[in-house]
Amino acid sequence: MTNALAGARLREVGRSPAVSQEFSYAGDERLPGGLLWHGVNLSPLSATAEALEDFGSHMAARPRRASSVVGERRAIETFWESLAETWGRDVREYRWSQPLLVAGAAGRAGASRLRPAMPEEADLVFPAAVAMFREEVGVDPLQGDGGRSYRNRVRDLIRHGRTYVVVEDDRVLFKADVGSLFGPVAQIHGVWVRPDHRGQGLGRTAMADLVGQVRRDHAPQVTLYVNDFNEPARRAYAASGFHQIGELSTILF
Repeated sequence: MTNALAGARLREVGRSPAVSQEFSYAGDERLPGGLLWHGVNLSPLSATAEALEDFGSHMAARPRRASSVVGERRAIETFWESLAETWGRDVREYRWSQPLLVAGAAGRAGASRLRPAMPEEADLVFPAAVAMFREEVGVDPLQGDGGRSYRNRVRDLIRHGRTYVVVEDDRVLFKADVGSLFGPVAQIHGVWVRPDHRGQGLGRTAMADLVGQVRRDHAPQVTLYVNDFNEPARRAYAASGFHQIGELSTILF
């Protein structure tokens, strides 16, 4: 569950030449000390302390391409020791404590009118996705290519039935995505409630419905991670049956 994001990417490219461009291993190929995803994110997977030091030293000597460093907290703390001197000046924000949550065994039914978004609703969902990204990540996904790549990402998630919404009067009130699928694990990303509907219980009921629908459509284990300082979201997730099983860290550039 900790490595769902990187694991999902490894499964996508594992049988293509791109795997060597995004993943490296430490130690013996037959019994590696760990893997490192060095794509849009930089993330160590199941790495020993020695492998983390090796990965950090290797990446510190190279130009930074990743927009974030993310992974299990203890691993990231060790990994960052080798990177901090050369990459530290580029850091925009440290999010050291991000509780990793998993939905309870039964889940709880809500009454939110949540449903999968339809392909023809991509233009309706896109502004909500942009608002979520700006608020959560702190940068504008429309920069660079004018939002073309981000719009394609939004459309792709919808096309594969991985975006869930509550819509009322042609307005998206709630949105969440299955951002990663890795084996039996579905990791939820991009949870957003329209600002004028916050504090009314919509997030809690929609998340409760989301668990059941994601299990029905994608995978039995539903996880997500949240910033420790986001108390409203943590309360909503707890009320929806989520509990903590670990802790991640993210360093944003």
